[in-house]
Amino acid sequence: MFEALGPYAVLLLVLPVAALVAPGFYRTANLQNGVREASFLAVVALGQLIVIIARGLDLSVGAVITTASLLIIEIAGRAGGRALLGLIAVLIFGAAVGAVNAVMVAYRRVPAILATLATAVVVEGVVLWLTEGQSRGRVPDLIRSMGTGRIGPVPVPVVIAAAAAVLVTLLLRRSAYGRSLYAVGSNPGASRFSGVPVRWISASSFLLCSMLAVVAGLMLAGYVGFYDRTLGTGYELDSIAAVVLGGASLAGGRGTVGGTLAAALGLAALDNLLLIRGVGEPFQLIGKGLVLFLAVLFAQFILAPSRRSGGSTDNVGIPPERREAPA
Repeated sequence: MFEALGPYAVLLLVLPVAALVAPGFYRTANLQNGVREASFLAVVALGQLIVIIARGLDLSVGAVITTASLLIIEIAGRAGGRALLGLIAVLIFGAAVGAVNAVMVAYRRVPAILATLATAVVVEGVVLWLTEGQSRGRVPDLIRSMGTGRIGPVPVPVVIAAAAAVLVTLLLRRSAYGRSLYAVGSNPGASRFSGVPVRWISASSFLLCSMLAVVAGLMLAGYVGFYDRTLGTGYELDSIAAVVLGGASLAGGRGTVGGTLAAALGLAALDNLLLIRGVGEPFQLIGKGLVLFLAVLFAQFILAPSRRSGGSTDNVGIPPERREAPA
């Protein structure tokens, strides 16, 4: 019972503090904006979750987000531009980045942290060289609706994030691919002997992560309304934090969609609180780091009772059908 509260550690820290220091945090308009912004992180984190379950890590998602927003503006946002052509170009770009990461990690055995960091640096450098950090186009109306639109009272980004969460849940829990993903993350050697295509599973996780980062980039472009070369900055680390705080393990083989979404909501609430209080950017980073540190400690103390009572937390975050029976 107690370990289930782990993914909510940041929310459990932020919400009471917000009630004391920023009553405006609970205004309806602010809550709607907070949920909308949490949706952007949630989509990126869902892709990161897939990679981390397979024992990987993707630091290129921030560069993918920024470049996706640039491409859609440059191709579809200029006079005579076509949204469909822009979307195709953006999807091809995302697939290309995912393929590069996949080849380097799964087939050339380059450590994921180095491979994806190199990809991010190269992509950002090329974009900066070609554009000098500026874009003369505008965000097409179709993409604007992905960031600012509503379906009734519900923001479109929330709908997109919910749809992504459902699809990833089905992929992880109801498909042979999901079972293989957990198996590869838990024990790639045993998975290989069992006939699981370990390299393909690992490679495909990077492709899926990049494609979800593209979706987040389009959503953010629509929300901001213009090209910003820092648009994706920070999402690589925030998405990893959301996945790990949500109960996943960087050693692979563990993680759930529900935990990741809960942690993403908590991180977005923290950002929103700091913004409402007018905290400067340096102190935002310091405050965010301290809260994350406290959240990790808080989660450990929540888990501590079950450890002391002899309970095992080895299966936390693993789908029920994949949990091992106690010896």
